[in-house]
Amino acid sequence: MTQTTLITGASSGFGAACARRFAAEGDRLVLLARSQERLAPVLDSLPADHPVHVVLADVRDRDAIAALPQDLPGAFRNIDVLINNAGLALGCEPAHQAELEDWEVMVDTNIKGLMRLTRAFLPGMVARNRGHIINIGSTAASWPYPGG
Repeated sequence: MTQTTLITGASSGFGAACARRFAAEGDRLVLLARSQERLAPVLDSLPADHPVHVVLADVRDRDAIAALPQDLPGAFRNIDVLINNAGLALGCEPAHQAELEDWEVMVDTNIKGLMRLTRAFLPGMVARNRGHIINIGSTAASWPYPGG
């Protein structure tokens, strides 16, 4: 059975690796990234005829993410696997010197973005009685490092 897999943060790192791996398994892909330019090498690494739908969006954009399930083309609409991978780390200064805005961007991306995507696609998975959600986090969230 061919699955449809949506990957956030698909333009680099784990997201790009997931795109290549799930494509190798034959999955239709929905690749969500902020930059077409950064996503282009990932797309070039996939077979030319592989079914891929690109979504250029920021996971912090509440309205765009809420509309995404209805905005996807029919063949890509029923997401079987959601890989919440988009994330970032800003600032390496000690916490007492950190910019509060950096923290807000990280929470909006790393936490709220994951919640928004999950909330957008989980109802369809429940209705179809199938689906998987994979949440990827970095060691930056759980491992002490200088300035972290």
